[in-house]
Amino acid sequence: MWFDEDLDDLPAGKKIYDRQMLKRMLPLLKPFKLRVMGGALILIVSSGLGLLPPLLLKRAIDVNIAGSDFNGLLITVGLYVLLQLATFGVNYLMLVVLESLGVRIVSSLKEQLFGHMLGLDIAYFDQHPVGRLIARVESDTEAIRRLFTSTMFTVLGAVVSLAGMVFIMMKVSLQLFLAVSTLIPVIFLLTVLFQKKVRPLFLVVRKKYAEIVAYLTEMVQGMKVIQAFSRESAVKQKMAQLNRSYIRTLLPADVLTMGFFSLVGVFEIIGLAIILTVGGNMVAKGFLTVGAMVLFLGYLRQFFMPVYAFSEQVGIMQRAFAAAQRVFEIMDIEPKVINAVSGGNWNNFKNSIEFQDVDFSYVTRAGNDEPDWVLRNINFTINKGEKIALVGATGGGKSSIINLMLRFYDPQAGSISIDGIDIRKIPIENLRRHFGLVLQDVFLFPGTVRENLTLGAEMTREQLDRAVEILGLQRILDKMPSGLESELTERGANLSQGERQLVSFARALAFDPQILILDEATSSVDPMSERLIQQGIKRLLEGRTAVIVAHRLSTILDADKIMVIRKGRIVESGRHQELLEKNGYYAKLYRIQFA
Repeated sequence: MWFDEDLDDLPAGKKIYDRQMLKRMLPLLKPFKLRVMGGALILIVSSGLGLLPPLLLKRAIDVNIAGSDFNGLLITVGLYVLLQLATFGVNYLMLVVLESLGVRIVSSLKEQLFGHMLGLDIAYFDQHPVGRLIARVESDTEAIRRLFTSTMFTVLGAVVSLAGMVFIMMKVSLQLFLAVSTLIPVIFLLTVLFQKKVRPLFLVVRKKYAEIVAYLTEMVQGMKVIQAFSRESAVKQKMAQLNRSYIRTLLPADVLTMGFFSLVGVFEIIGLAIILTVGGNMVAKGFLTVGAMVLFLGYLRQFFMPVYAFSEQVGIMQRAFAAAQRVFEIMDIEPKVINAVSGGNWNNFKNSIEFQDVDFSYVTRAGNDEPDWVLRNINFTINKGEKIALVGATGGGKSSIINLMLRFYDPQAGSISIDGIDIRKIPIENLRRHFGLVLQDVFLFPGTVRENLTLGAEMTREQLDRAVEILGLQRILDKMPSGLESELTERGANLSQGERQLVSFARALAFDPQILILDEATSSVDPMSERLIQQGIKRLLEGRTAVIVAHRLSTILDADKIMVIRKGRIVESGRHQELLEKNGYYAKLYRIQFA
């Protein structure tokens, strides 16, 4: 946690170079190829218009002024003004098209990334903080958006303009162009060196930024705990430490970028000196017109604009490549729980759920050591319609059995089958739609009560009314301003813990599951609410199967079978009275609770 360890980033994996990264990013453009082609066309027009003003200046000096053609000069000046206005209009249109393109590309990328994350197994989310995952979906994808808006077309436009200027300057005066072009190899070399130096810096910058987002998210979520234990000062100091680390990383990258930008400005001054010296000498000797030298001076700024543009955009490019590397790291992760694409034609629970010789561990130690087994040699059968209870001390493995049944994880050994079919051969969505799950830690989403009951699924009013009536939820809805349409705050903070538990229970029942799983589901409700739930369970369990994880033994006295889980093994199994007569571990738990 934040108070005893450093916030580290996701594993960087193997090094990915810019060319490889571009190759992976370019397919993002495919669904928007018409917009890309339109943007490229506007770019070519914009670049072409940008080449014309120096040509008009050359004409004004060498033709109109030198020939004392005042009317021609007025026409040239008018064309120059109209050309500039047209350039502004085309550039504005290009910005609109590019921004629209960038937003659509990144929206598509966010959907792909989020969709991929939805398919990852629970173990992945157990290992990675929420804040860092949010940084991937939001911050990193936004860095990529800038690459597909201003950066990509700015660099391409700079290349087109540079090619056009080179062609025109060579046609006007090859000698003067060769003199100016002596700067190009030096600038190119500096640009390559700058890129190699700055890329690793911006990769670290993205990592540090993700750490800040992750820490901020975790602290806001745990604000009640922080304030309750008066840890505000420690949290503030940790935030300051992360900010200082971010600044120490960001400043060298920004200083290097600004230094490169300033160095390009020096080369522009050198280029100006070359044109005035070499070009002025050529004008004096009659080898070059004044208008031609003015054209070179006009192109000088534009000649260095591509380098300026690249130096300005290279930081954005490196941030985008670093962000893309982190995004694709997630996209490349294969879920450990593999969904069955076909096979296992199972659509209706008919007979039984069976665990056979199941061994399970969440984490495997490094080296050849034995894994930290949570469950060992688990064997039992749940017949349709039975009410099964799992009891035992905390950490014994009860919830792990539930996790395996729902395929949040897969066991390292053994098998779990439903109606004789291994659940690994049943599509996960098909499997889970037959289960209704109620957890001790209730999670409610911001939105209406109805939205929290349906989770976006199509349900009739009769289904909702039935769940509300069975659970006695109506007494809670009557106290709310709009009944089912009443808004819940984040995590249902405007309800009591017991009320949240009832809503969670009604959500499970609204889906009309064949198998109910209650993981400490009544531990947080008051006795009256618990009595309502128990009455609801009795009404609902007709023709249904239930698996109940319970510490409160009073809730499972009439279970068809009670399995006692201790240190990952089933140590006792039977009905309540049978287990009491055995005078074993269950009887000891019972005496402790009812002493």
